[in-house]
Amino acid sequence: MSRTLHRIRPIVVVLLLSIAACGPGGPTPEPTGQPTPSPTTLPGPTGGPLGVAELRLVLIDALGPRWYCDPDEYPVSQGTEQERAIERWPELQAENELLRAIAKRLSIDVDGQVTDAQKLAIYRQWKVAVSVELPLVGEGRYRFDYLAQPAPGGSEGKRTAGVIADTGVSTIEHEAAAGEPMCPICLARGTLIDTPGGPVAVERLGLGDSLWTLDRAGRRVTGTVIAYGSTEAPPDHAVIRLVLEDGRSVTASSGHPLADGRLIGDLRTGDAVDGSQVVGVTREPYPGGTTFDLVVSGETGLYLAGGIPIGSTLDQAGSS
Repeated sequence: MSRTLHRIRPIVVVLLLSIAACGPGGPTPEPTGQPTPSPTTLPGPTGGPLGVAELRLVLIDALGPRWYCDPDEYPVSQGTEQERAIERWPELQAENELLRAIAKRLSIDVDGQVTDAQKLAIYRQWKVAVSVELPLVGEGRYRFDYLAQPAPGGSEGKRTAGVIADTGVSTIEHEAAAGEPMCPICLARGTLIDTPGGPVAVERLGLGDSLWTLDRAGRRVTGTVIAYGSTEAPPDHAVIRLVLEDGRSVTASSGHPLADGRLIGDLRTGDAVDGSQVVGVTREPYPGGTTFDLVVSGETGLYLAGGIPIGSTLDQAGSS
């Protein structure tokens, strides 16, 4: 994993990340084995054409248990799976095609009364399936980049890249050993940070630069960047675009905290944020490669991204 973090204090030698840092640590996720020398084909199920929801499940069946960033485990544990299954049930219902595809496999009638145990069973498969990004690359053809868990007793997973057709037939173009996935929870490239001189893209800020922070009374005061972190995101990383009714917006990984500690990925339309209402929470693929975060001086450590007060995922030990 490629991560950089700098502090303005040269005496600080060891730079610590909290449990909510931009990535969980561990080996790089880039393939370490030899690429597949020529494309190979995996047959799909009979019938078709299949929708994206079914294609996600076909890939999981074909390539093995997925090694991914479980939203219930990072940046910190978010309660029991059962609690999250009940809490996120409306979100599952909104993904109607995927919900029904999973329910059909589990022989659950989602048009009737669904028990908490059934919600949990569906949720466990749903959260894995939605992590599989399938961008359209041609009529009825979708590109995938899939990381499977290590075999029992192993330490390396298998990264498989290729194209899957709406028939369910997969063409594997690259297959190699790979380390554990990174789970970035930082800001997207291009996110505008509020500064006394006007908005500045997060990747253009550096140590010692001025920016707005908030004091304990919630007033804007001038602060400085005292630490700066960046993490390479995996190819299948997704971000959340949060839009408020008053026009403010920010794009970040789902685990990035707001000023009050809520995570961006947990927000729903109608929720209140900094005196406004959420009108959009959209999950999008992230082509930016690297995610970014800051530590700022001042009483609260908060800064403003797109005008929205947010916290940092970087440990501030020794930085104030």
